Amino acid sequence: MNMETFVNRIVSHMHERALSFQTACIVVPSERMIAYLQRAFFEFYQQPILSPKIVTIDRWIQDLNPIPVLDKTSLLFELYELFRKDPVEIEVNSFDSFMAWGQTLLSDFDEIDRYLVPADQLFKNLRDIREIENWSFNSEELSKGQIQFMAFWDKLKPYYFALEERLKSKSVTTKGKAYRYLANNIDLAFANDKDIQFVFAGFNALSESEISIMKQLSIMGRASILMDSDEFYFNDAIHEAGQFQRDLCKRLELKALPFIENHLGTKEMHIRVVECPQFTSQAQVVGSELKKLNSRQLNETLVLLADESLLSSILKHLPAEIGQANITVGLPLRQTSLRSWVDLIFRLQESFLRRGNTSIYYRDFIQFAHHPFILGVLSAAEKKEIQDIESRIINHNWHFLDRKKLDLSERLSELNRLIFEPWKNDWLRGIQVIQQLNEKLDLWLEEKNELERAIVRRFAHSTIVLQNIMSTQSPQMSISSFRNLFNGNWSNETIAYFGNPLEGLQIMGLLETRGLDFKRIFVFGLNEGSMPPQNAINTIIPMDLRKYFGLPTPREKQGLFAHHFYRLLHQAEEMLITYSSASESVGSSEPSRYIQQIELELAQINSNIQIQKSFYTAGSKEKVGTTSIEKTEEIIDRIYEVLGSGISFSMLDKFMGCPLDFYYRYVLRFGEENKVEEDIESSTLGTIIHYVLENLFAPFIDRFDENGRKISGKVVTEEDLLQMEKEVPLLVSRSFELHFSEDRNSWQTGTNHINFEVAKEMVQNVLRRDRTILKENPQKALFILGLERRLETVVPIGYVFDPNKQIEVRLSGICDRIDQFDGIHRIIDYKSGSVSQDKVELKKTANQESYEEAILTNRRKGNSQQKHVLQLLIYCYLYYKETGILTDQAGIFSFRSIKESPHFLKLPEDIRKEDIPEFLERILKQTITDMLDRSVPFEHNKDSKFCAYCN
Repeated sequence: MNMETFVNRIVSHMHERALSFQTACIVVPSERMIAYLQRAFFEFYQQPILSPKIVTIDRWIQDLNPIPVLDKTSLLFELYELFRKDPVEIEVNSFDSFMAWGQTLLSDFDEIDRYLVPADQLFKNLRDIREIENWSFNSEELSKGQIQFMAFWDKLKPYYFALEERLKSKSVTTKGKAYRYLANNIDLAFANDKDIQFVFAGFNALSESEISIMKQLSIMGRASILMDSDEFYFNDAIHEAGQFQRDLCKRLELKALPFIENHLGTKEMHIRVVECPQFTSQAQVVGSELKKLNSRQLNETLVLLADESLLSSILKHLPAEIGQANITVGLPLRQTSLRSWVDLIFRLQESFLRRGNTSIYYRDFIQFAHHPFILGVLSAAEKKEIQDIESRIINHNWHFLDRKKLDLSERLSELNRLIFEPWKNDWLRGIQVIQQLNEKLDLWLEEKNELERAIVRRFAHSTIVLQNIMSTQSPQMSISSFRNLFNGNWSNETIAYFGNPLEGLQIMGLLETRGLDFKRIFVFGLNEGSMPPQNAINTIIPMDLRKYFGLPTPREKQGLFAHHFYRLLHQAEEMLITYSSASESVGSSEPSRYIQQIELELAQINSNIQIQKSFYTAGSKEKVGTTSIEKTEEIIDRIYEVLGSGISFSMLDKFMGCPLDFYYRYVLRFGEENKVEEDIESSTLGTIIHYVLENLFAPFIDRFDENGRKISGKVVTEEDLLQMEKEVPLLVSRSFELHFSEDRNSWQTGTNHINFEVAKEMVQNVLRRDRTILKENPQKALFILGLERRLETVVPIGYVFDPNKQIEVRLSGICDRIDQFDGIHRIIDYKSGSVSQDKVELKKTANQESYEEAILTNRRKGNSQQKHVLQLLIYCYLYYKETGILTDQAGIFSFRSIKESPHFLKLPEDIRKEDIPEFLERILKQTITDMLDRSVPFEHNKDSKFCAYCN
């Protein structure tokens, strides 16, 4: 089938009727159609010609209007001025309350004019409807709220006519009034050329004013109206795709308009529908299909974005072989890094207003320093200095920063001055600051950051427009209203992708395709809710009243999109449709109704249409691999290095729990994540309690003066413990100050204040428990021998796998408290978590041959039983190695189970305290042997519950 495109038929129509190009004006619905129409003229005549005037309907009507059309923001300000003089009788009359409904009201005013609705009649009916809703036998029975409700509807009509007069006095108008004016003054169309002939081509949904304009010109014999339609839906009285064109023919009192073809009911077409499990996998399907096409086929191909938010996804999957692609949908600025940049700017200003100072929240600074705009500006040296500041933020746990600390270079100082400057509710000043930021970024962004520079320039253009508006009129408003106004000014802007609009692959949104035809169409993201879109009409006029006065309703909106979609099928020979079955929102997992309509309606009357359905299963044949790290010579050497530099219980426990976690954390030295704590974590709370207890008990242990003389510790009495309890609040407060870099605001309120109270209570509970024990045992004395005492020893393991390499392991640990109670040496470890006796009892099951096996097996399986046994055995071993004393008791003091604490290690009868050193060395040797076994790689332990790196 030789494809006869709609633009070619327009050219043929003009040639057959011998319309003069000098006096002809072709009015079309979109800018994109103009370029295709001009090419069609060239191809028809095969020589350069003087093109007839081709213009979009919006531009045509605005050019014919004698006065300029005012922008939406200025209109909003003009309406607000009327509102201020005659406010609606509600509690608030600020711009903030007005803005919520003012924009909707302006949209309704515009539609009233476009659709030539008699405004006084509509507002009277609207008021009557609202009065019925508040209907009462006695108007005096209406509540204050009902009276105010009715007053609002009474004001709408005066606002409409007052705004009309206000704009007239300023010699400006609205877009809707420009349409109404031309419909009522059709002679304007001939003001510049008495002989002009019009061709209206490719229109679908028309407002009443547009129909009136076309009808008047058609009756005068001065206009041809060309539609692109098909008998399949045009002759079907209930098919939504033909709704507007059927109505247009009735209004023009015609049976049909050129060109209504019969393609869909007879043509051959191959349609493939691919269901994809994720949104992004659709791009892989489209990308792989594009790779199969040659350059000639690509020139005839359209990638239609049913969901325009998927643009970035398809761009990533465009195959390099396709050469050039023309992206006409444009990249919306709201989908670029500009959105986070604007959010940051306004978040800072809201923070300055809320706190009344200019200190900078650390997260905002980090987002600023890592934003693509700033990274594109900074030199390597400046980036290094920012890294140093980030390290200091984490090390000192800074929550808020002084700007002066951030002025690391001349350029950064300039950017900091602008972005961290409070506007103090001066919104015009805010726009000027943003403009200055734009200028600096445009100047300093490097060549390789061309996209960021293009974003900034487009943003700067829209900001200048708002700046010009607000410099002439700027009502008082809150920062939230200004933010909404500001975002509304730029968020719909797009960056145009440059390319030949006529050659190569075309990527478009649905509205861009009006009047264009393609042999091959790839519809990307055809889900219900994306096409047709679900967004409701924002209006204050009830739907029944809209329908009565001929204003558009959701039904008309769906008909509009249906025609755009079906029109693309006219000349298409093959079609690929993808949709996602991922349910990320309501309705998002459903295929669009258009897919079912093609299958159940169109394919039933046309047997030449073949539909093939399939499901995309990406990587279904691939095995999901698990991370496995073979123990190479370099890794073995690194393990020896770790063993020699010192290992602790936590390192051994990590290896037993998950070898891969141990590898990442200690062999590769990833370590723990460092971050700023805003809410105190349980580990930090434990550290704070340790710090306080250490300071309280410090005066009671042996110490040395500045001359090296020993000062013996003293016995701890009940009175001492009582005095310590009184000192707890001050010490806890000091500990919190150290943690939060003396920022008292960080823990005076909220979660951290609760943690502060909890810390005080826990420390006092420990002291009360010690006091209770002394009270119950008045004849026994308590001595503190050590606090936070580091113990270390070298354990000779011997030869494991290498006969030439004897292994010595440096084992270390920090004991929270070593004391002597009634002559018995005790080691006590403080825990903020709960502890029960079974976690400190060494035992084995019937199928376990030894106690060593019991400990190793329980830790590998993540079993919480005997959780603290190995730790306490290591402390006993280390203390014995350093002092030669075999500890009588080693236990856990739990802050959560104070009354039962300490929970002391319980050994089976066949293991005495004298057996502990040899017993522990056997466990240690077995663990080190497993660690150095080359035949066993580092792999994730599937029984491990907490394994950050393996995830």
